[in-house]
Amino acid sequence: MEEESASLALGFKEDAMLIGLALIIVAVFMICALLFRLSIYALPLFVAVLAGSATYRGDNGIAAALAAAAIAAVVLLAAAQLALAFAKSDMTRATIGIAFAAPAAVAGYHAVHGIATATMPNSAWQLVVSLIGAAVIATASWTQWSRARL
Repeated sequence: MEEESASLALGFKEDAMLIGLALIIVAVFMICALLFRLSIYALPLFVAVLAGSATYRGDNGIAAALAAAAIAAVVLLAAAQLALAFAKSDMTRATIGIAFAAPAAVAGYHAVHGIATATMPNSAWQLVVSLIGAAVIATASWTQWSRARL
């Protein structure tokens, strides 16, 4: 009787581990999908954080920092839209695309590196996977930027 209850308890632990592993995989895929969708906003977020931080460090308070961050992000997006609307050369459009894809690549690298660190043993493959992730996220941002109207 004890062997049967021990094997049942062991089976339950194995099932729980499999369910936990499946949930982790689903969570990683959902985070990656969210990262793909939000990668186009990496530059406006960076600019907003910079403006908010500078305003807050100037002893202006949280409300002023949040307002400065929101205004900076909106102004950046509006300026990018205007620049794209009036850009005549492909080089100008490419420069704007690179400006939005570069911070997305940095964010993608760090996100994928965090996942790789949590799931892989420490090796050169972590760096390789992180760099591939950065390239994929930058490409996704570039693609979204080229076809989307912010």
